[in-house]
Amino acid sequence: MRLYVTPASPWVRRVRVTILELGIENRFEFVQTKWPHSWGTQTVAVAPDFAAATPVLRIPALIADGVTLTDSHSICDYLNAEFGDYRLLAREGTARWQALAAMAIAGAIIEAQIMQRAELLRSDEERSNDFIAKMRDRSFRCFADLEKHHLPRFGAAFELAQITTAVACSYDDWRYGRDWRSSAPKLAAWYDSVADRPSLKATQPAETPQH
Repeated sequence: MRLYVTPASPWVRRVRVTILELGIENRFEFVQTKWPHSWGTQTVAVAPDFAAATPVLRIPALIADGVTLTDSHSICDYLNAEFGDYRLLAREGTARWQALAAMAIAGAIIEAQIMQRAELLRSDEERSNDFIAKMRDRSFRCFADLEKHHLPRFGAAFELAQITTAVACSYDDWRYGRDWRSSAPKLAAWYDSVADRPSLKATQPAETPQH
């Protein structure tokens, strides 16, 4: 299988952590993509093979046997079903819906983080500080919601809801500092308790290679 990646993307990291937790890393060819800082607001040139894999021109993108998947949600779902025997996300029932509810909130944090990053990459004249503040407010609300409604359901197993939440927490620490922690101190303590997992240590974010 071929997976298009970059080290800065929390969506890519979510997939890579899933791969490591399932112990299937040797099945993949990881293709590093490069992005100029204009990626957030402009159409940018990409390698032809990447463009052929995903008309969306977003990462991650997975080319597997007979299927091409172009977002982390479908990729993680595929890997969990095909290689994990549904170990990271229940196939059905209450546990599945509770996990999806947590993942939706953690995913909303990641979306806000990425939109904030795209706005910060604009020039000073084009940048909207109001929009940046709106994305931070959204992130903080979602961190608090995860702490109140979803953290109490987290078990000892490191499943896809926990993976997505940990990736969101880590990205905020790395990109924006640690101020989110004041809105969700119990969630921050939980994240610190799992941050040394080998799958998370091996996928620490780094700046995206430039063209």
